[in-house]
Amino acid sequence: MGIPLSFHTGLMAGMPTADAVKLIRDHGYEMVELNAEIVPWGPAHIHLNTPRSELQELAKLGPFSALCIHHRDFGAVDSDRRDAATAWTIAMMDRAIDLGIDIVHVIPAEQADREALHDALSRGVEAAEKKGLIFALEPIVGRIIGTKKTAREAISAAPGLKINFDPSHLHPMGDDVTSAVKELYDDIAHVHLKDATGTPDTFKFVPLGDGEIDLLSMVRVLVQNKYQGAVSIEHESHWFVNDQRTPTQVLKDCRNYFDDLLRQAAL
Repeated sequence: MGIPLSFHTGLMAGMPTADAVKLIRDHGYEMVELNAEIVPWGPAHIHLNTPRSELQELAKLGPFSALCIHHRDFGAVDSDRRDAATAWTIAMMDRAIDLGIDIVHVIPAEQADREALHDALSRGVEAAEKKGLIFALEPIVGRIIGTKKTAREAISAAPGLKINFDPSHLHPMGDDVTSAVKELYDDIAHVHLKDATGTPDTFKFVPLGDGEIDLLSMVRVLVQNKYQGAVSIEHESHWFVNDQRTPTQVLKDCRNYFDDLLRQAAL
């Protein structure tokens, strides 16, 4: 069996959660990544007040690769906002448990304090381990943790922390994605497949294959190392470059693109 492919429900913000999950699964995706983040174009699919009855029904539609719990203030400079974000993050872990999800991942606040962020990550790891979950960090372009170097520093500061590896954030920050996936490999719990162009000041997330990232080399590293996790497509080019394709067409195109990458990676 090859690497399971997942798709992030953020593209379908505004669509009922169960409908989004069914649409993804109907297009041949082995897993679904559930979005608990408010995105610029719509609401989160999972939140603290999602009814337990709805969660129980959703759980039947899995499996799910991860729960994306990106709070805008995680590790923020302001202590009140930071504490509230940490409490929310830990509470959202219970939604993951309700859904049978093993991995939750966060991002650093736009205005974060490094020491406070590392402390919040440590608290997140501790809480997740008590709940039997894997707690991961996604480095983000332009933020205090956005490179393989700062990701490695965070792992050292918060033992047990894992990485949600997203090449579309590392590349604009100047990292070579293939080198980064090799260096961080042992601590990667989940992978995003997303393409990008530009620098921290000009970056855009573009359709797969239209960007500057050598995604084939990245996937080849995963294949050669017998990566056991999921690869999840996070599609945001409709927002960044006015991609006019329908969600149905995006799902078809991305499925075909990934299958082709796997075939080439195996050569």
